[in-house]
Amino acid sequence: MGMHLGRTGNSRGVRSRLKTALGLGSVAALVLGGVALVGALPASALGGTLTPITVAANTPTTFTVAYTGAVNNDNITLSSGNCTVSSTGSLTAQATGTSGNATFTGVTVSGASTGSCNLVATDTTTTGATVSQNVTVTPAGASKVVFTTEPASTTPANTVVPFTVKTEDPYGNLETASIDSVSLTSSCTLIGATPLAESGGVASFTTVSFNSVGPCYITADDTTAALPTQSSTLVTVTGGPPAKLAFSVAPPATVAATGTVVTAFKVSVEDASGNVDTTNAGSSDAITISSTCLAAPVSATAIAGVATFSTVEFATTGTCTLTASDTTRVLNAATATTQVGTPQAPITVTSKTGYLDAPLTLAATGGSGTGALTFSVTNGTSTGCLITAGALSATKAGTCIVTATKAAVAPYASGVSAATTVTISSAPHAVKLAGTVRRAQKETVTVSGFNFSGRPKIVSNVAGFSATVSRDTGKSLTIVITVKGSVSKPGVKVLTIRFANGKSTSVRYSLH
Repeated sequence: MGMHLGRTGNSRGVRSRLKTALGLGSVAALVLGGVALVGALPASALGGTLTPITVAANTPTTFTVAYTGAVNNDNITLSSGNCTVSSTGSLTAQATGTSGNATFTGVTVSGASTGSCNLVATDTTTTGATVSQNVTVTPAGASKVVFTTEPASTTPANTVVPFTVKTEDPYGNLETASIDSVSLTSSCTLIGATPLAESGGVASFTTVSFNSVGPCYITADDTTAALPTQSSTLVTVTGGPPAKLAFSVAPPATVAATGTVVTAFKVSVEDASGNVDTTNAGSSDAITISSTCLAAPVSATAIAGVATFSTVEFATTGTCTLTASDTTRVLNAATATTQVGTPQAPITVTSKTGYLDAPLTLAATGGSGTGALTFSVTNGTSTGCLITAGALSATKAGTCIVTATKAAVAPYASGVSAATTVTISSAPHAVKLAGTVRRAQKETVTVSGFNFSGRPKIVSNVAGFSATVSRDTGKSLTIVITVKGSVSKPGVKVLTIRFANGKSTSVRYSLH
């Protein structure tokens, strides 16, 4: 697109005479952007070489064309052969003697896709002289993200769908210097959608897939710059190949008695992500339910990927595991558990405290029927919690979590207690006795140690000995002692502390 400076009055004749008087036949030099543009001028003109200038694409810029010689009021145009040149402003000219300049205001240049534009200034009035300048055009600044390559319009779940996203300026020019991070969201669940840094303004996603079905859009967000988000075209995600069975409607957790037809439940044929196979290979598979509690396996055919079971009844009491299998193809089976029988009375574990040096025999109350009572254990804060022949032991002081189970015996289903915390402590141990014990006097002494509890009974190998615990801190006992004077002889004696749980510990003392 050319731009020019118009002529006024009788300028051509005046200019021609001025050129002749000065001995100049044509424009000697032109300057673009404040520097001389040197091009194909006549042989008598001055010439030179200039470096290119840089402008932002589609950004209003002021260009100045300077000249020497008597060319005031000549028509001067600005054009380009490989880029688009436009102007929202005007071209003016000024001259002093034999030189002057023309200023193009509001000029925009587009051509960032080529990177370089060749701008040409031409005197169209007198000589047709041209001068050129290479102008490097850069993007005008990041303003948006766009999908360069859209994801496929239809794709199966769990299948990679590649696409690319780029950052552009307001005019659609690629921001090649951008290394922004692009993140993804979607109305469907995405897999592998980690933020990705651009390279040359482009982010190529090659690991993204969907694991839910339906119509979906992918939204790209430049999280480095505050740019508007951009959504992809619509993607229809279909289910993946059948991979497993699942109880989409579970069987009842409990059934009061054998012979009862249970509430209807359903089994679905699903892909690896849990999407029901409504139309593909497994949508009409044959599904079978089996269990040791059933008189015989029960089968049903899936409709749109879902098989419904409404005639199942249990033949035996107890904990029944139902297994759903696909008899049409090899898929991962599904299991569910139902307790068959009358619920038992609540079961409570009554053993709450034990010691490291002796296994704790476990006990529980409650339950119904004659089923066997068993216990299971997991570590709490203790380690090495273990049940052997109904007795709990541990390798470290702390807690063990115990659960009691009473087996099912008709008409009762099996019963399970709440998980119960059992504390395992080190055995009580007396370290020393502080104080003096005299015959025929009431004395107060202190025995230090650890794991004391319950104000224990105090005895000694001394005739006429009696004692009571007045204070127990867990680490020390305050004991009031009386020894009849005429019964025992002085010397080193043994004081024994006996606890209510059957544990005991001893310490030596001197009797005076």
